[in-house]
Amino acid sequence: MPFIKEWILSISFINLIDIGFIAFLMYFVAIWFKGSRSFQILVTLIGTGIFYFLASKLGLILTSILLQYVWAAIIIVLVIVFQPEIRQMLDRASPIRHWKNRQHQGADSDVLEDVVNAVTELARQKTGALIVFQRLDALDNLIVKGKDLDSALSAELLQAIFQKSSPLHDGAALVYHDRLKAASCILPLSRDEDLSSKFGTRHRAAIGISERSDAVCVVISEERGDVSLVDGSEITLFKRRSDFRQALEKSLANHRFSGDEKSPRSLASRFTSNWRLKLLALGTSVFLWFLIVGPQRSEIGISVPIQYTNLPSSTEIVGPWMDRIDVRIKGSASGLENLNPGSVRAVVDLSRVIPGLNFFRLTSNNLQVPPGITISQIRPSDLQLNIEAASVKVFKVVPTIVGALPDNTKIGVSPIEVKIRASQGDLKRLQSVTTDPVNVSELALRQQIRMPVVVKPDGLRIDSIDPVHVSVIFETEKN
Repeated sequence: MPFIKEWILSISFINLIDIGFIAFLMYFVAIWFKGSRSFQILVTLIGTGIFYFLASKLGLILTSILLQYVWAAIIIVLVIVFQPEIRQMLDRASPIRHWKNRQHQGADSDVLEDVVNAVTELARQKTGALIVFQRLDALDNLIVKGKDLDSALSAELLQAIFQKSSPLHDGAALVYHDRLKAASCILPLSRDEDLSSKFGTRHRAAIGISERSDAVCVVISEERGDVSLVDGSEITLFKRRSDFRQALEKSLANHRFSGDEKSPRSLASRFTSNWRLKLLALGTSVFLWFLIVGPQRSEIGISVPIQYTNLPSSTEIVGPWMDRIDVRIKGSASGLENLNPGSVRAVVDLSRVIPGLNFFRLTSNNLQVPPGITISQIRPSDLQLNIEAASVKVFKVVPTIVGALPDNTKIGVSPIEVKIRASQGDLKRLQSVTTDPVNVSELALRQQIRMPVVVKPDGLRIDSIDPVHVSVIFETEKN
């Protein structure tokens, strides 16, 4: 019990935000896939992931290796299987969606009255019809448009479309922003195998599009003349015109967050609705946090490289300088075990250095660490760097020759001078500028050889040489 209490007390406010955010994402994904075949596949994949994690922790080497290779294929399967769901999920989470939600609220009362009049008359005639009202979710990738209309919506036009003698009566009519966008559209059928057999193709198509989007559908049964409203995969049958009009107006005015949240509710009801699923998402998030992250109880010491950045081009570091420091870091046991070489490093900004001796105090702000890792100690915490102004000086290049030159010949260099940029101290120590050794026999054969410039003595900190190569030329002296 003291161990558990210590773990609970170690959770910071940032950790609570981390847990809450992951719980929200889990709930969002679960509510999105809930009730579909994809949800069963998702649960199976999550179970496989948990089994792989436990196998690796328990030391089941062969099982872990096999599952590790399987997971490479599972990632591809996830993208293929859930491609429509992922696209719709990203579209639904987009901030543009909420902006559009404020721009378009419900349907115009005159348009709504025309729809109700048309549905009432078609139901009286027992003429089958299917009308789809597009809301926030895009339907271009879900339906096959028959005939583009983009016309003003009226009761007479809807009735004419669904008459049996009309060439457009098969399929669905698509309504968006109070306009009749298309007719004779083909919708995806429902994937629910438990759907009652009394529902025909129109009802299955209406449920199918509502399973994949937030569209609202009105279905008129050709056999019974019944009027049904499909919203969020739920079918509601109406006998009275007033009830149907009220329900349609309410559905078009309220853009749902998920299949189980269609209308505005009180703050308390938002927490209590789907409470089992929300509690499961929160519990899973807490479990994963303790399993993967956990409280920062472990501490180790490591040697960290120092990266010097933003050194002004007119200056140079001279003399010895430190390239590594020792630090002690804290984190969860799993987090420290998974540290990669180079994942922790110190960065020192040299943008404000001046010529002379510069002092730096290293703090945790200078160290880059992975999430969940904190710095407990830095040794040494003070650095000093000797900075000198860099200068440019022109030097004559004297090539290094191997072998004896024939009579009446000489060696030339092009260009004969190079510009060397370094600190003033290194420029004073520079003794000569030459090239790599050039063999006279090879030079006589080729007449010209391009060689790199070499400075003497070795060990000088040269910032730049312009140019870095010169041409050594074999020339015959003229009498």
